[in-house]
Amino acid sequence: MFLKTLKATGLALATTTALSGAAFAAQFEVTVVNNSSAGGLFLTPFLSIFHDGSFDTFDLGGSASAGVEAIAEDGNAAVEQARADAAGHATRVIAGPAGFPGAPLIDPGETTSQVVDLDLTVGEALYFSFLSMLLPTNDNFIGNGNPLAYQLFDAAGNFTATEIQVFGSEVWDAGTEDNTGFGLPFSTAGGTATDTIDGSITQQGDLSFLLGRGTPVGDISSVQGSGDLLATISFTEIAAVPLPAALPMLLGGLGLLGFAGTRRRKTA
Repeated sequence: MFLKTLKATGLALATTTALSGAAFAAQFEVTVVNNSSAGGLFLTPFLSIFHDGSFDTFDLGGSASAGVEAIAEDGNAAVEQARADAAGHATRVIAGPAGFPGAPLIDPGETTSQVVDLDLTVGEALYFSFLSMLLPTNDNFIGNGNPLAYQLFDAAGNFTATEIQVFGSEVWDAGTEDNTGFGLPFSTAGGTATDTIDGSITQQGDLSFLLGRGTPVGDISSVQGSGDLLATISFTEIAAVPLPAALPMLLGGLGLLGFAGTRRRKTA
């Protein structure tokens, strides 16, 4: 009888272990708002990376990677997206709903969103990182260098996401081009950009140098100060996270354990 109890206990423990690593689906909506007012700044499509906390996009004071440089200078998310994909992380590019014709930018005052479906594993928290270029600039961008800054799910699989607010003080200079105002994407200035020699990523802070810069839809007439809201990223869970398929097995294992105990008491 002890052997039967031991077997049942082993089954319960095994199914508990299976549950801790069980896969489940998560569905939520990511919404991005460009909080600039009319005549303000534009944002390139957001590269969104969903990872396990290990994917580091950049470090202040360090050199920009090829992926960050591509985003900061041209709004090109493909290089950094490929690096994240190769590391096994999920990525999405969230573009403007309409944007300037031919370019899905997120215009001043515009809101855009995308539904994200991910397969997750209980016991592995999911984190969020993002990158987007600020237009019209030579190499200014927004994003989080700390990969653990924004956690969407806890280790138990509970949705814990909160709103992310990006202020004017959180604009970074990639240190890859001189801020001459020439050779800018989405600009009427023309000219050729000049590469920075041995530059590093720094905090841009003051954006007043952008006032008066021309774009195809008019000159920039409004910029955020260091304490003014530039962009908002929010998350909304659409469907409850389903129970892992291993849960019925766990309950069955616990039932067998109880049954074995009952039989032993009756026999005694």
